[in-house]
Amino acid sequence: MQLLRTSPIRMAEAAGLSPATCGLLGLFVCAALCVQGLTGVWIRIPHTQWLAPSVMLLGVLYLSSGPYSYSRFKAAVTLSAVLMVQLPTTCALAYGVQSFGLPLRDDLFAGADRIAGFDWMVFQSFMVEMKSAMQVLSWVYDTFFLQLSAAPIILAAVGEVRRADRFVSSFILCVLIMVIVGGLLPAEGAAGLVGADKAHLLFQGATPLADLHALRDGTLRLVRLEEIGPVISFPSLHCAVAYLVTAAVWPLKRARWAVLLLNTVMTVSAVTHGAHYACDCVAGLLAAAASFHAAASFHAAGRLGPWSERRIARMRGAVALPASTALVS
Repeated sequence: MQLLRTSPIRMAEAAGLSPATCGLLGLFVCAALCVQGLTGVWIRIPHTQWLAPSVMLLGVLYLSSGPYSYSRFKAAVTLSAVLMVQLPTTCALAYGVQSFGLPLRDDLFAGADRIAGFDWMVFQSFMVEMKSAMQVLSWVYDTFFLQLSAAPIILAAVGEVRRADRFVSSFILCVLIMVIVGGLLPAEGAAGLVGADKAHLLFQGATPLADLHALRDGTLRLVRLEEIGPVISFPSLHCAVAYLVTAAVWPLKRARWAVLLLNTVMTVSAVTHGAHYACDCVAGLLAAAASFHAAASFHAAGRLGPWSERRIARMRGAVALPASTALVS
């Protein structure tokens, strides 16, 4: 009964979530539902997909009602559950915005690469001859989900709960920015440069052109979650996660250089195995940097403004701060 009388803000904070992370997740879910409703593009997500995060969150709420803290454990479980909710929502939003069918901008991105002196076809043709290097790049490319899920757990486990929360909120914000940009500037990616005679140049992360064009011409409106592919080429999500994970774990001195090396390789693998233009990678890194530092400002005391600070104080059950002192802490 005491749990039912607890304010939502207090429950979220007890579980290791900041108001910023809760707000961004809510915004993201609402955006995905709105885009799906407008476009008619729906992702068929099994009911069991929501079972694990629901049980995890209920377990954390139950622990929060008890006499013991378990703060690190609760934060790790809660943030993992948030990512489990956010990832299929990302798929829904990404597929939805591609159905708007705005003009493809591959000419712009390929031109930017040429200005920088980079030619994807030449680079990829050289790389595929290096079998051992390509195998390593393939392994590292596939660490995307492992790194994404492990980062908040490791940070929470070593006591960096606020940084773990910042990592998750910055990832949500970054994906939201990238989906908007990818919808406004759609592209086939380097996969569009490859003809049937050069199919050996494409690997697991290349844009599924059949899905992309079916979304654009209106013939694909229902997709099963297990059939989802990376339909957003610009910016690169792999490069964004490479930056976010490295920035998040940087305070961990024993891990920082190994993580930096791993994610430097993953950035290269976005070109070779994700069929990204070089400018896609640059854009992904910039979006991640902006999101990570914006998330820091969201979490900073007083940045929510006087009205929001007083509102959250009331929801916590605390005494509301007066307007003249709301920003002082």
